[in-house]
Amino acid sequence: MKKNLYNMIFKRKSFHLFRNSGNDRIPDEEIKEIEKEFNSFEPLLDNIKIKMKIVKDSTTCKRGQEYCILLYSEKKDNYLQNIGYIGEQLDLYLVSKNIGTL
Repeated sequence: MKKNLYNMIFKRKSFHLFRNSGNDRIPDEEIKEIEKEFNSFEPLLDNIKIKMKIVKDSTTCKRGQEYCILLYSEKKDNYLQNIGYIGEQLDLYLVSKNIGTL
């Protein structure tokens, strides 16, 4: 895991409802940056294919969020640990960008 994400463990807060977010939106450039950063995360196992997709929140549960991030993994031994490890790096990265997560 990237060392600069370690400090985000202490800053991280989980939001279960996103209220009063105002007009703040995540610009397309930042979405592209998130996708690029995701591809740089270190997996636990290199031999398992993973994929991320960022979708507008029109098909997921309604909690006031703007986007939903979907993580996909090839099913192999320890695939859940692998995608969880990647997902936590993504969560800490989003915290470092002041993006609330659930």
